[in-house]
Amino acid sequence: DAVIVATPIRWGAPSSLYYKMAERLNCVQVDVATKEEQIICNKVAGFIIVGGQDNIQGVAGQMLSFFGELGFHFPQFPYIAHSRGWSHEDMENNVRIVRDSKALAEGAAALAERCLAIAGRLIVHDQPPAPPVGMRGGMKGRPIGAD
Repeated sequence: DAVIVATPIRWGAPSSLYYKMAERLNCVQVDVATKEEQIICNKVAGFIIVGGQDNIQGVAGQMLSFFGELGFHFPQFPYIAHSRGWSHEDMENNVRIVRDSKALAEGAAALAERCLAIAGRLIVHDQPPAPPVGMRGGMKGRPIGAD
């Protein structure tokens, strides 16, 4: 009912493992766009983004956009993040700092609580999503029936 996806920042983007996962989830988005079938309904996603590089907002925006197109819901404040910036590409220190950070651990727990709270409300109300009106997901600006 809820997923939390974590990724390091690599060259200003999510990791290659994140992209492998996204490639495999592409079939879900294709079903929304081509068949108007929503496979993911009433599910919640949150994100943890860490790394020695900047571009947290860019990575978060890409992840929010992709998971939004799959049909996920998001809690308020849908991600937590940590970066020491471009001048701190020393992974041994980054790993230690993240591992030992009480603030990040508390932030991750709070993110999980927010995701589960939204998921709990969706479970209680368990209603199918409303069908798109006039447009299909993933094909913005293309009216239904324009095939």
